[in-house]
Amino acid sequence: MTYLKSSSMNLSRQEKTWLTWFTSTGKIAMYKSCFLNRHKYSAVEHTFEGIAATRVKILNQWVAHQWDQMEYIAHHINEEHGEVDVRWLNERLIAAPDFSELFVIDVKGEVTASTYYHHVGAGDLPPAAWKKGTQEPFLHGPYIDKLTLDIGPSTSKFHDEVTLMFYQPIVYQGKAIGAVCGRVPNDVLGDLIQREAGHIYPESGDNYIFMVDSHFDPSIKPGTALSRSRFEDNTFSHGENLKSGVTTNWGTVSVDRHTEFEIRFTDPATNQLHPGVRETINKGENLFITYPGYSDYRHIPVIGKGVTFQLKGSPDRWGMMCEGDLEEVYRRRSINLSLMKGFGLTAAVILGVNSSLHYATDFAQSTIDGISLALLLATTLAFPRLSTNRLASRLDEMTEVIRTIAEGEGNLRQRISTDRLVADETGDMARWINSFIDSLDGIVGQVITSSDNVKHTNEAMLHTNREACQVSTEVSDAIEDILNLLKEQITEIGQASSTAEALKEAMDTVVSEARQQYESVRTGTEDIRNIVETSATKVHSLHSRTVEVGKIIGVISEITNQTNLLALNAAIEAARAGEHGRGFSVVAEEVRGLAQRTATSANEIQQMIEGIQQETRSAVSFMESGVQDVDRSLKKTEQSSAENANLHSLVEHMFLAIKQLNENSKRHEEAAQRVGVSAQQMNGSISTLQERSSSVKNTAHKLNQLVSVFQVSVH
Repeated sequence: MTYLKSSSMNLSRQEKTWLTWFTSTGKIAMYKSCFLNRHKYSAVEHTFEGIAATRVKILNQWVAHQWDQMEYIAHHINEEHGEVDVRWLNERLIAAPDFSELFVIDVKGEVTASTYYHHVGAGDLPPAAWKKGTQEPFLHGPYIDKLTLDIGPSTSKFHDEVTLMFYQPIVYQGKAIGAVCGRVPNDVLGDLIQREAGHIYPESGDNYIFMVDSHFDPSIKPGTALSRSRFEDNTFSHGENLKSGVTTNWGTVSVDRHTEFEIRFTDPATNQLHPGVRETINKGENLFITYPGYSDYRHIPVIGKGVTFQLKGSPDRWGMMCEGDLEEVYRRRSINLSLMKGFGLTAAVILGVNSSLHYATDFAQSTIDGISLALLLATTLAFPRLSTNRLASRLDEMTEVIRTIAEGEGNLRQRISTDRLVADETGDMARWINSFIDSLDGIVGQVITSSDNVKHTNEAMLHTNREACQVSTEVSDAIEDILNLLKEQITEIGQASSTAEALKEAMDTVVSEARQQYESVRTGTEDIRNIVETSATKVHSLHSRTVEVGKIIGVISEITNQTNLLALNAAIEAARAGEHGRGFSVVAEEVRGLAQRTATSANEIQQMIEGIQQETRSAVSFMESGVQDVDRSLKKTEQSSAENANLHSLVEHMFLAIKQLNENSKRHEEAAQRVGVSAQQMNGSISTLQERSSSVKNTAHKLNQLVSVFQVSVH
């Protein structure tokens, strides 16, 4: 026998011997079925391992895709400086149909924008969840949120208030400003693992998720249901279901509103975690497919594979069981056995009739041989109708389904009817064909959807490329115009630079000559100032002399007045003397006359001296004013010289600025030329991109034509 990883399981004695003896799932029936199908153990083991691995892969891929959507939305909002366009958010909701709501929260957990208008302004998120979600990507749930029920379903036909919430932080300029949140009804997750045609054991196969280690909400116990069971109602169950209740000898197992959180996967007989879940939690995975199986939460013998896993963004560890009822898995009987039974029955009939004719009749041997030959012909004709025709009919039905797909009709909606399946190799083949078609149906359906998206995206890209090509051409033309203007400006600036150079040289000459003239004027002005100052000093000295002469004239006037007085006194005395003083009287008269003339002359001299003094005072004042004018002229000349120096400095700066402008213009010309080359390259790249977009359009059109021949269940 091929080595099996599932040949043993850590079961207690009670768990190994719990089956009854004579029921359809009792020890005798189950041991017989397992023994007859022991050569299929390896195939069953690979089947359950493949189912579990595929489902975990599907879950991880789905979660990764949702995170890609969330990261894209957060990046877009970040590029828009934290602004949220609700219309664009609704477009993203259409592009990510598994979400029932996309919304944005701030750092206080308040909803600032949402695709569900009534949610804006609310602060109804669990504080621990939104605080964690604004710091790092966080997957919260499953948890119960009534708003999920109010908003309505997304892609699952089942719907309740159990929710998965994606939190993607929005970081702007290195600081968290909130988070993008994506609401997914938890039943979407359940649909991923409950793909019906993927149940090779359609009557009993169940894939369900349970809690292994809850870090975020420690109140959720290990083994608690996290996904909806396919046995919740009569949609998938051929017997009792969890809504109406599964009856056991230890009570009824049932749910009220939804499977999640309402049941814990325990064995009703022990009220402890049933062995499959228990061993999966303890070992991280578990596989058991041989007799006697183990008791599940319905107290039915099952076999299967258990795995544990952790989804991106979730701090919790989950488990998943992929199980099938032991009875259904090993119900099958080989075609060899049925054909052998038919052949043995036919041979027995012929042998019995032949023996009966020999021993119970007196027919001749030739007659018996004829009857036996006729019976052989009859059974040969009846055998296909009773045995191989049914097998051939089932094979024909499977062949027809495969043929219609192979010939290009592409009807992936068709399935082999499960009502006519027989528990043999043909039944196995039919179920695997249905599973293959279902997988292909899902894949092609996604390809068709992706093809339509590619078509629409490519059309939008082509339109954008045409606009970009037009804009690029306009930019290229504008850059070319700018280059021409720059060339003209550079020429003008070059001319201005040459003119400025000539102006600088002329200004240098003017300044040099002005400086020489200033020095000459300053020297002459200084001489004039010195002469004027000297003249003023001399005139001032002359004025002083005239004052002294005036004083002398004053003394002479006083002497004249005194002489005149003495002459008068002498005349008086001569008159007294009579004849003896007549001669003295004449002398006194003369002296008096001389004194009067002297007084008159002194008075005239005094007036002349006063006139001279007034003139000298005017001359001194005029000369002093002239000296002040000369000083002011010197100062103005100095200021003019300083202004000329400032003007020269300004011209120097202007020349340096023009020279720098000329150099900058040359660099700008080089940069503009590089920009022009880049614009031409961009134009060429956009043209190439447009050509490739056209090629993609043709490819997408061809892909659309190819996939359009398929008819899928969901498009």
